[in-house]
Amino acid sequence: MKKNIAKYIEQFEQTLNFSDLSWWIIDYKNDPGYFYCNKVMANTFNLDINAQKHSVVDTCPIAGDYIKNVHLASTNKANLIIKEYLELLNQEKKEYNNTFPYYDKNIDTVKYFSSKAKALELDEEGNVSILFGLIENITSKETLSKELKEYHNIIDTNVMTATTNTKGIILNCSSALCNITGYSKEELVGQKYNILKHPDTSEKVFEKMELALAKGEIWENEIKNQKKNGEEYWIKLIVSPIFNEQGKIKAFTTINQDITDKKIIEKLSKKDKLTNLYNRAKLDILLEKELQTFERYETNSSIIMLDIDYFKSINDNYGHLIGDKVLVQIASILRSNTRITDFVGRWGGEEFLIICPNSDIENTEKVASKLKDVLEFSDFGMKKNVTASFGISSYKENDTVDTLLQRADNALYNAKENGRNTVELIP
Repeated sequence: MKKNIAKYIEQFEQTLNFSDLSWWIIDYKNDPGYFYCNKVMANTFNLDINAQKHSVVDTCPIAGDYIKNVHLASTNKANLIIKEYLELLNQEKKEYNNTFPYYDKNIDTVKYFSSKAKALELDEEGNVSILFGLIENITSKETLSKELKEYHNIIDTNVMTATTNTKGIILNCSSALCNITGYSKEELVGQKYNILKHPDTSEKVFEKMELALAKGEIWENEIKNQKKNGEEYWIKLIVSPIFNEQGKIKAFTTINQDITDKKIIEKLSKKDKLTNLYNRAKLDILLEKELQTFERYETNSSIIMLDIDYFKSINDNYGHLIGDKVLVQIASILRSNTRITDFVGRWGGEEFLIICPNSDIENTEKVASKLKDVLEFSDFGMKKNVTASFGISSYKENDTVDTLLQRADNALYNAKENGRNTVELIP
């Protein structure tokens, strides 16, 4: 049964005016240029609250003020709402549901509203005769949504994060992670997280991580990773489990902090720049640590001090560049012919020091003799052979680092006095 617009207005005032929703209605057949609305809408959009009806062109928040202030939003948005309004009139759609911004001149602020509309009645020819709509203030929701988008954009741009499933497959990642790794998001999503693992990083590190995560614990460590172009970088990796409603782990989130610069500084602080061996400062720390281990556990530990014979003549005859190459090659020989548990360093100039944990003086002497022979018969690209003199000492009761070093230095002095290219020891 058809109603006239007055009946609808009466019905809406009885049923809808208890809420903070704005409603409007248009007698499109008889009076299409005007709309009726409740007091909520009149107050919200600064309309004349005493007026019985309002001009669509002059006062409708969409058709009026919105278009006048369209610079506050995109023109396409305004056109879209008007297009959908016309589609509703032409019955190309039964209803529309859209959002629009509104500039409130009284408080100099842009507000946001959702707008819904539909045809309530058609005339005898099937044309729209009465239109009805609801408008809801969604400013708080829209503002929160914008703030969340901005927050997520800040996180995406500046924080290296990723989400993986329980099998380590990357489900999502931030732009910041893509930027440092050189991979696009499309290249990372769907891959196992270890696509970023550097070959030098032990699998045992990740085994420990998996054990911790399986217990629901948060795991963190410093990891060396590899970019798409093969370049290495260091991160502090924090991995946290994500639980479902049943308390079971459904995924993991990772936060990566770039600590490459920190690692470079650490390396520079403990490594000799030319040979990449431990420098003297680091050797001092290792000697003290080894002395503490000896005092606590009475383990056999020894040191080897060696000096390149007649190194000054190499620099004088071949130049300092060749001299540096000789030092680099010697460093490589020392690393290759000692145990992985030994600490090899450059003590200064052409002098080197090797700390041999859990090695008595007899075994350490064998190591020194081997190194002496390898050096003597190595090809350094010069007409002359390169040799070295060796002094050995072992930790003993009541030792200090200084007394240990002094005995090794005295043994080295004896080796030079005894013709060089030889090994001497002072227990």
